Amino acid sequence: MKLASQNVNGKEIPVIIHEPVNNGEAANNVGLKDMSPKVGEGEMTMDKFNEMMALYNARVNANQVTLSAQISAREVQKGKERTDKTTGVPYLDNEGNPTFYPSRYKITLIFKGGTLVQNVSEAMYNELELNSTYMFKGSLGFVKDFGQDVLSPIWQSWEKVA
Repeated sequence: MKLASQNVNGKEIPVIIHEPVNNGEAANNVGLKDMSPKVGEGEMTMDKFNEMMALYNARVNANQVTLSAQISAREVQKGKERTDKTTGVPYLDNEGNPTFYPSRYKITLIFKGGTLVQNVSEAMYNELELNSTYMFKGSLGFVKDFGQDVLSPIWQSWEKVA
C-alpha cells in the first residue's frame, strides 16, 4: 500500500495505491496447499464431498413433520346445494337433479402437547379409525381453507401404531 496524490478537477487529493502481493502465494498469504479440504487422515474424495453436501442440504432444507397422534373425532360436513347467487335457483346436472359442493372431511388429532383439527381427503378419512393411534409423516405447507391460505401439515403417509 502506498500513499500518493492525484489531480482531480484541478485539486490535489490523496489516494491510496494498492500493490499486488507477488510472492507466489495468495494475497492473504494462504497457499493453495492450505485450501485442500482434509477429512481425518486422508484426502477428501469427490464421493465423500458429495455425501457431505447431501447431508448438509438435507439438514438445511428439511421440511419434515412426524407426529404420533390419536384420532379423537371424525366429522363429515356435507356440501351445500349450489345455487345461482343472483336468482337463488339451484344449479341442475344433466339429469335435472340439484348439484352440491363437495363434502369436507375433518379429523381431530390428539397428541402430546395439543390437538389439531384438520381437513383430510375422503380416502384418508375412510382409512383412519376412531380412537386409534397413528404415526403421521409429511411436511408443512400452505393449504386452502375456505379461500384462505393456512400453514398446515400435509400428510404423505400414516401407519397405525396402536
